[in-house]
Amino acid sequence: MDPTAMHALDRHALVVSIWGTAALIALTLFHYGLGKGGVLFILLAFAVVIAAFISHVIVSVALGADFTARELALGLVLYAAALIAFGLAVIVSPAFATRAFLPGSAGLLAVFAVFVFYTIVRSGARRAFNAFDAIRSFNARDQLNGDRGGAARS
Repeated sequence: MDPTAMHALDRHALVVSIWGTAALIALTLFHYGLGKGGVLFILLAFAVVIAAFISHVIVSVALGADFTARELALGLVLYAAALIAFGLAVIVSPAFATRAFLPGSAGLLAVFAVFVFYTIVRSGARRAFNAFDAIRSFNARDQLNGDRGGAARS
């Protein structure tokens, strides 16, 4: 097997094991926190998610890799799904809103803040913004000139 493929497979196995373990612990804490546990367990569940993200960053730095496009897409989709589920739960269930609105909001904001902090530290503010600036690559003049990817000109 190719050493680079083995390196990527080792990284993938380590990251999946980190997220799998963290997801099981976080879901258990969320379940208990929304039941008998209370606010502290909901906040601990978010702390576990943040710890898993930090562990993923440490693994990526230690192995000399960065987040893959699939990892970023999966993370953004899961975060968006969590936001939608949280918003729907607040709207539909008044009991959920009174019990979990503040810790849920704080936890979701903390996860977002940690991701933004990582992105700015890793890439700098300008490169972090340019990574998410999709509108720049859809310039009509570039399309007419045949530039499909927003490539830089000299």
